[in-house]
Formats: sequence, structure tokens, C-alpha cells
Amino acid sequence: MAKRLYWSLLIPILLFGACSKPEMPQFVGIGNFNIESLGGNQSVVSADVTYYNQNKFDLKLRKADLDIYLADKYVGKTVLDTLIEIPKLDTFNVPVKITVDVKSLVSNAISALLFNQVKIKIQGTAKVGRSGFMMNLPVLYEGNQKLNF
Repeated sequence: MAKRLYWSLLIPILLFGACSKPEMPQFVGIGNFNIESLGGNQSVVSADVTYYNQNKFDLKLRKADLDIYLADKYVGKTVLDTLIEIPKLDTFNVPVKITVDVKSLVSNAISALLFNQVKIKIQGTAKVGRSGFMMNLPVLYEGNQKLNF
């Protein structure tokens, strides 16, 4: 009886201990900017956002809802609703389309062209997981980004 109780307690502890909480992949950079459409008030810009998965296991990115700021000014939002396979201990690209406010984009474009870099802030949430277990993780990156046009 004591042996059965021992195993019934030990097995769940081992299973939960082996399933460590995934860490959010680290932001590496942004590239391949492309203007998809120009509008009077809003435009759509596409880019590839590169991340590094420091986890020792593959992950899946199911959804992301992110706000984008350039030079501390809100410029737009991106919503990703596509499943992306993330390899362990490797870099990967996430293609994004950002709906931007044209006024903010123009004011930041002059600074970006002059200095070839801009302060960028990405803030929101991402649904990440493995083995069918998904969780919402906060996304927050802030730093200067060199722009490659």
C-alpha cells in the first residue's frame, strides 16, 4: 500500500518537473521591410521579425497580438494568427503585417533615414507552447534597431 502511494505521488512530480515553462524567444532584429499598401490615414507594412529560441525544446507560436512603437510613438498593431513551428536553440523568422498610422510613420521615417536606426518597442502577448499545452506569455522588447532597407 505504501509503495503504491509512493509511486502515485512520484510519477506526477516527475512529469511536472520535466515540463519546464517555456521562456519567450529573444528578439534579434527586423528586416525585409516592404510597403504592402499606402492609404490616406493607414498603410500596411510587412517585415520579418527574427527571434532566437533559447529553449532546449521546439515550440509552437499559435497567436500574437503586438503593439509597435517607433521613437516612443505608437505606430500600429500586428496580429498573427498562424501556427509557426519554432526550432529549439535556433533563430527563426516571423512574417508580420503592421497596420500603421501614416502620420506616425512619416515623422519616424525622416529620423530613421538620417540615422539608419530607430528606437523600437514591441509590446503585447503571444500564445506559445509545446505538446498541445499552450500559454499566453508577455512580449516586451525595447531597444535601438538598425534598419536595413
